[in-house]
Amino acid sequence: MSYGYTRDEPLMDPPDALADPLAMRLAEIIQGVRPGGRLPSERTLATDLGVSRTALRDRLRFLESAGILRRRSGSGTYVEALNPHALTRTLGVAVTFSGLPADSLFAALDALDRQITREAAGNADRGQLAHLLQALNGMREIGQPGRALAAHQRFHDAMADAAANPALSFLRAGVLGALRNARLVWPDRPDSADVDVPPGMYERHRRIYQAIAGHDPIGATAAFDAEHA
Repeated sequence: MSYGYTRDEPLMDPPDALADPLAMRLAEIIQGVRPGGRLPSERTLATDLGVSRTALRDRLRFLESAGILRRRSGSGTYVEALNPHALTRTLGVAVTFSGLPADSLFAALDALDRQITREAAGNADRGQLAHLLQALNGMREIGQPGRALAAHQRFHDAMADAAANPALSFLRAGVLGALRNARLVWPDRPDSADVDVPPGMYERHRRIYQAIAGHDPIGATAAFDAEHA
């Protein structure tokens, strides 16, 4: 069966992937395969889609570079689980080659964490609240900055889990990964051994926790804004 493509379907320009009919038909096929599952062979896909294997391989290479597919030599092409690594890589390239200020990623991370805080207050269950509280208590170890700062990271990770919004979690992981690769966040910064616990970190996050535990999205957002004022 042909899906309206010619066998000489032109190669895809990556920025136009979402407007490319062959790529979008492949997206439908990929969405029908569980992560870890194998796609039909290139020969089968090319025949079913009515395109040349050259055109098909171009799309498969692009999707592999985006972290959506993984090709194993002699085995086939497999669907990957949603992974923010490709976003981290793209942001890293933008920072290195396109002049994107690395520090500006902090503003993006704050915006994501603010919305995560709001949604966590609406969705957190008892188990997630327990994880938040455990991380919060770890921030009290101001005599051991490494442990306190690690607890701060766990607190924000636990909020992302409690928000239960896969898009926010995906974007946050991608931005945070780029910041880590740029060595701008603890413990990857060159001066990590000299980093101190910010004054009042525990108290500010305690207010965020209390609002989340009280299922108060407005209060949680206000507490987050106060923490970042």
